[in-house]
Amino acid sequence: MLQVFGQGVLLQGDSGVGKTDLALELVDRGHCLIADDAVEFATENGRLLGCCRAGFEGFLEVHGLGIVSLTPLYGEQAILGQAPLDLVLLLENTAADNYDRLQPVQQPWSMLGVVVPAWSMPCSGRRNSALIIETAVRLNLCRQQGYDASIDLQSRLSYLLKEGAA
Repeated sequence: MLQVFGQGVLLQGDSGVGKTDLALELVDRGHCLIADDAVEFATENGRLLGCCRAGFEGFLEVHGLGIVSLTPLYGEQAILGQAPLDLVLLLENTAADNYDRLQPVQQPWSMLGVVVPAWSMPCSGRRNSALIIETAVRLNLCRQQGYDASIDLQSRLSYLLKEGAA
C-alpha cells in the first residue's frame, strides 16, 4: 500500500506481477510507502485505514536485492505510518489490448464492510506502470469530484451528432 498524490492505493496481484518493483518506483518518484506485504486494515469514520504491521515499516523485499530499508535510501519522508484507502488496483500480467479502451475495468472490493473502488489494470514491461498508476489515482480523484472523462466525451459526441443532423 502506498500514498500517491494524497490517496491511499493498494496494489494487488499475483506473485511476480511487479508490485514491489512498482512500489519502489513510486517511492523514487516521491510517493510514500505505507506497507509492503504486511498491510493491516481497520475502520475509522466509515473508511478503511491501512497501516504496516508493527516492526515491518519501510522494508521491501526486492527480487535480486533482498531486504531493502527505504529510510536510509530515501529518508523518513518515503514512509507513511497510515492512510485511508481510496483505490485498489488489481494488477494483471496481461496485454493492455484485452481491456475496455474507454473505461477502467471495475470490480467490487470490500473489507470490514467498507467498499472501495477497485480497477483491474494490465501490467506489462511495455508500459510505464508508475505513470499509469499516477494517472489512475488522478482519474479517481476526478471521479470523486464528479468528473468522468468518458461521460464528458460521450456528451460532446452526442452534441456534435445533434448539430450535424440539424
